[in-house]
Amino acid sequence: MADISKPYAEALYEMAIENGSLDAVYQEVFDVLGIFRREPEFAGMLQNPRIPPEDKEALIGKAFRGMNGNLSGLLALMLKKGRGAYMEAALQEFIRLTKEYKGFIHVRVYSAVALTEGEMTSLKAQLASKTGRQAEVEAYVDPSLIGGLLIKAGGMVLDGTIKKRLLTLKRQMA
Repeated sequence: MADISKPYAEALYEMAIENGSLDAVYQEVFDVLGIFRREPEFAGMLQNPRIPPEDKEALIGKAFRGMNGNLSGLLALMLKKGRGAYMEAALQEFIRLTKEYKGFIHVRVYSAVALTEGEMTSLKAQLASKTGRQAEVEAYVDPSLIGGLLIKAGGMVLDGTIKKRLLTLKRQMA
């Protein structure tokens, strides 16, 4: 699915950069994704093959009146081409591209217990100093880790969990 949606996202991203409207388009894309999540029936109508593309375009036009022309054009094009099912993925990819451009790094952090707000703030600061980018942290709780942190960012994995240490010790003793 990402292969189909990616060129649409890249086109919108490049047009927004060229027009100097990246921040405005980013906010509108964020808002549209919010509507898709809050109103799954609306998103379902856009994906329904029984509804003619013209009707879907009219629906988009009414629902998102005043939207950036590049964004509304992209959504209309995707509907015209029968790619309504890929709109959300294309918008998500646009968000990812924009965050990457703005210097964000997406980080997943796994811990045995929930991290406090202070621990999250400290972790974000440490990640920013190590990567030179602002960290967007997604935290997960996995009690099987016993303690410590497992951090995944891009293709990098840092495993400082007690579980990993115990497994390493077990292999060394065998």
